[in-house]
Amino acid sequence: MQLVPPPERWVPAATERGTLRAVLAAVGLRKIIGVAVGAALTFGAAPARAESLIKNPNAHPDYRVELEPQAVFAFWHRRFSHWRTSRAFDDPELGAGFRATIELADPAFVPSINNNVGITTGLVAMSCECRGFSVQTHVLGGVQWSFWFTERLSAFAEAGPIIRLYDGFVEPDLDLFGQVGGRVSFNDDVALTMRLGYPYTVSLGASFFVGS
Repeated sequence: MQLVPPPERWVPAATERGTLRAVLAAVGLRKIIGVAVGAALTFGAAPARAESLIKNPNAHPDYRVELEPQAVFAFWHRRFSHWRTSRAFDDPELGAGFRATIELADPAFVPSINNNVGITTGLVAMSCECRGFSVQTHVLGGVQWSFWFTERLSAFAEAGPIIRLYDGFVEPDLDLFGQVGGRVSFNDDVALTMRLGYPYTVSLGASFFVGS
């Protein structure tokens, strides 16, 4: 008598959010950050051997505004007191945004080194499973302090407040952001920009320096 193999067990399809969490768990936050850092180091390896410009004030692209479209990834978020359906360290959020940083002082707080300060503003749209909403919009503003090390490599730190808005722009929440980042410049007009911090764990963007 020929044996008939039993039918394969049916497994329900994962939800969209479950799939996202599974992919991120499989890839791992460390691997994502490692790939981003590795890419930046690969692009910046040759420029890193260039002449140091940190002690030469103003020795960087001459610009008035830095414009940056970006992709953002948030792997944790602060639990607000009236959030009842969100989890602080789960439900990773993905989104996209646009930043504009207006130069205020060049050189800035330390006149003897190559640094400048600007006001940074931005708008970010994030996926979200919080308070019954699916999308949240962040309006942010703060101060960015940049240091220019070579023709191609620069770093910065920035911080400021965020207003979190939900579907229908109801019940806004006030939060803070803090990030450190680096740029690898391809020329005086365009750079690859990466940030690490809160609430955006990792962000990647392209910076365009305009005005002079």
